[in-house]
Formats: sequence, C-alpha cells, structure tokens
Amino acid sequence: MNRLIVAVASFFVVTFPYPGTSQVTQPEMTFHALDRLEARNSEDGRVSRRIAGATVGLNRVEWPAGTSTIAHNHANELVVLLVEGRLKAFSGAREFTLEPGDLVVVPAYVEHRYEALEDSVTVEAFGPG
Repeated sequence: MNRLIVAVASFFVVTFPYPGTSQVTQPEMTFHALDRLEARNSEDGRVSRRIAGATVGLNRVEWPAGTSTIAHNHANELVVLLVEGRLKAFSGAREFTLEPGDLVVVPAYVEHRYEALEDSVTVEAFGPG
C-alpha cells in the first residue's frame, strides 16, 4: 500500500510541479488579415492565400477565367464556397456549375477537379489544418 501511495504522489509531483499550475498549454485566439497572408502563385495562374490552425484551415483562391485543375484527391475533407464568378466542379460522373453562394463538399480521398468559367474567387475550408 505504501508503494502505491508513493507512486501516486510521485506522479503528481512530476506532472504538476507547482501548486495551481498545469503543464497543459491553453490555446489562444490569433488574428490575421487575409490580404497580408502570403500569396502563392500556381503554375496554372491561380493565386491563393492560406492559413491553417490545428484542426482546420482556410484558403482563398483567385481563379482566372479558363483555369482548370487536374483530377486529384487529398487526405482531408474540403468545403469550397464560390464567392465571385462561375466555376464548374467535377467528381466522377457528377458535374456542378457553381454560382456565387454555392458550395461543394468533397470528402477525403474523393477525386475531383475544377474549371473556372469566368474570373472567380473561392474560399475553401479544410481539415485537419
């Protein structure tokens, strides 16, 4: 019994070395201005600004008219909201024409691609960050 008490007491002394404190880090809110995030230029002409948290990320993409992506997939779920312009989204035999305010949800590992019918802007949420 004494060994158990010593083991438990040792655990608490090592885990919580100072009364009233914990080694768990408390997360804090951060602030970012979208127009100050680094702009990334893709070879196909898209410009994106991306921020990622621990479990979710956000990407704003500018699509020049005629821009298209190759079919691809990724290990994270993706929600794409069309803010401006018109965009076609393709996945398997499905095809959607998006107008501002429309969105698509792409599960992880589902193949998809896009084509900008005119100059467009999307905001994409993805996880994990």
